[in-house]
Amino acid sequence: MRSIATQIMLTVVLVFMTQAQCYAIPDIPKEKIPEDLAPEVKKQIELLYSQSPAERKNAAVRLGDMGAKAVPAIPYLAAMLGDEASVIIRADDTILGSTSPSREAMIALSKIGRPSAGPLAAALKAKSITVRRNAAEALGMIRENGVVDALVGALKDEDAEVRYKAVMSLEEIRDARVLEPLSKLLKDRKSKIQLAVLRALETIIYSQKDPRSTDYLIAASQSKEPVIRRMAVKALEGKSDNRAVDILIDALLDEDSTVRINAAAALGAVNDERIIEPLISALGDGDRNVRDSAAKTLLRTGAPAVKGLILALKDDDISIRQAAARILGEINDTRAVVPLIESLKDESWAVRAEAAKALGNTSDSHAVEPLIDSLKDKNAHVRGNATKALERIGGPGVERLIFMLKDGDIHVRSATAIILGSIKDSRAVVPLIEALRDESWVVRSEAAKALGKIKDPRAIEPLRDAMNDRDNYVRDIAAGAYESIRSQ
Repeated sequence: MRSIATQIMLTVVLVFMTQAQCYAIPDIPKEKIPEDLAPEVKKQIELLYSQSPAERKNAAVRLGDMGAKAVPAIPYLAAMLGDEASVIIRADDTILGSTSPSREAMIALSKIGRPSAGPLAAALKAKSITVRRNAAEALGMIRENGVVDALVGALKDEDAEVRYKAVMSLEEIRDARVLEPLSKLLKDRKSKIQLAVLRALETIIYSQKDPRSTDYLIAASQSKEPVIRRMAVKALEGKSDNRAVDILIDALLDEDSTVRINAAAALGAVNDERIIEPLISALGDGDRNVRDSAAKTLLRTGAPAVKGLILALKDDDISIRQAAARILGEINDTRAVVPLIESLKDESWAVRAEAAKALGNTSDSHAVEPLIDSLKDKNAHVRGNATKALERIGGPGVERLIFMLKDGDIHVRSATAIILGSIKDSRAVVPLIEALRDESWVVRSEAAKALGKIKDPRAIEPLRDAMNDRDNYVRDIAAGAYESIRSQ
């Protein structure tokens, strides 16, 4: 035989007016209360019929405190979910707040637990808004999966507060089956509900820890709602299931940019060479954040991605070639040196600039000659990165750089002086002293600066002579360099 708790259906609550105060009693006739109930339970059920809201409220509280012992009281408590009579809560003469018999009945039912779930689910169809609200809230406290369908139905309730409480309860139950129904409320007219749905979706998706969670997340990643796909893809990070990897790879082509961003980031936890080519393709995505996310994952992948990135240096897409050069420079793998040197001749100045910068990170002496050639590049960004790269490579490039102080290009000679000053190699002192007599004031000033950085005493007299240079700027720089050497 089914228990009373599973048979009870909420009926009309009778409201009476006595001494100008509103109160409600359970619709079950008082004389029908079973005589064989535990005395303490029977006593409190009888008090639910009191004309005093405070007594009804206190009776509900005591029944809730009894827990499972109060199961026979479920029909009576459920019938009180619409009892809105206000009860002031006091401590001595201080008012602490207010409650109602309906509120305490709802809490009591949640404390009794699972046996209350059926009656509360039925109460979601009551005519009384208060009853429906209290029932929706109590079900979240019980967290019984068997009431999910009833709560999903409540998501369509005409009352916004019922919908809101149903969302909150479904968040507590965390059943992945509700993702689609919940997502429909993202367009609810109440912003409060929209925000609650977002929180609920996030909680449910990220709480999927059991072995079936990958199935739920894969299903969610195919949702029509972008917000669900975003969260599902993000939650798939770290899943070793091959199906999850395939889903993440496919998600790199999703129409929603945030899904693509999350997919690229999630693939960072995957140790599978299948991800490299799709991630490289994502370097050409129209959304900068997607490109950045893919680049970070490729960098995190490291050495296994080098081969694919080298091939990407020949891609038709400039943005992919540029990103590939940048990532290779950060990975700093010797296999990339020669391909990066070749990229110094790329038709795009952006690619050439990234290649120059990347070669500086490698500090490979094989890059010296090509980088020196890049000092003649027509683009200032390329020349600047080549200069910095040669500074980083340092000593291995000194001899070749000294020779370039005689180059016919003013830009090359001045950049060379800058580089030699940064390297601070004594082999460059005499050539730099000679450069103090260069026909270009730019080269002469840079030579003076470089000698001031190297601080070799051999430069003192030449710098003093340069203090008489025909150019004011050169004279000032020479004076500063002279003093820096004398004061050391």
